[in-house]
Amino acid sequence: MTTIVKPRKIVSTAGTTREFIRILKRMSGAGPADVLAVRLIIEPQAAAAVVSSASGADLKFIREAHDAAMAAPDLASFEHWDGELHSRIYSATRNELLISLNNLLADIRTRTPWIRLKQRVITEDKRREYCAHHAAIVDAIARRNADQASDAMHMHISVIIDDLFPK
Repeated sequence: MTTIVKPRKIVSTAGTTREFIRILKRMSGAGPADVLAVRLIIEPQAAAAVVSSASGADLKFIREAHDAAMAAPDLASFEHWDGELHSRIYSATRNELLISLNNLLADIRTRTPWIRLKQRVITEDKRREYCAHHAAIVDAIARRNADQASDAMHMHISVIIDDLFPK
């Protein structure tokens, strides 16, 4: 019996790579308001997803970042551990696309416009408030309550938006 082999259609990925690089450049130039809008959509769902995917070691790792943020002696240290907390939540989802998206957003959050905006707005009282938000998020994740984790993260990002961009 003779098998008929159909020729495969070859698709070039050269244009795809160039387009992907253009998209990344546009995304990396996003301003704080755009980044926060995306975070408000994605992070509550990431926090909910972690409830079912995080191991005990992941939970400990997330809590350690929260504890370090609470103990941070200054805004720069707090910002580092705040970013770590959010990154560790994303990492515990085990979703590579979410993790990569968070890495891009985290990179944008370390750029000059963000830093200047935060320096003007984030006071010691705000840091304590954000740490209280983080505690609620971490506790909900540790209790494996997806709805509470999502709600706590949504509230946290919403407060940040209101703080940085008052109406």
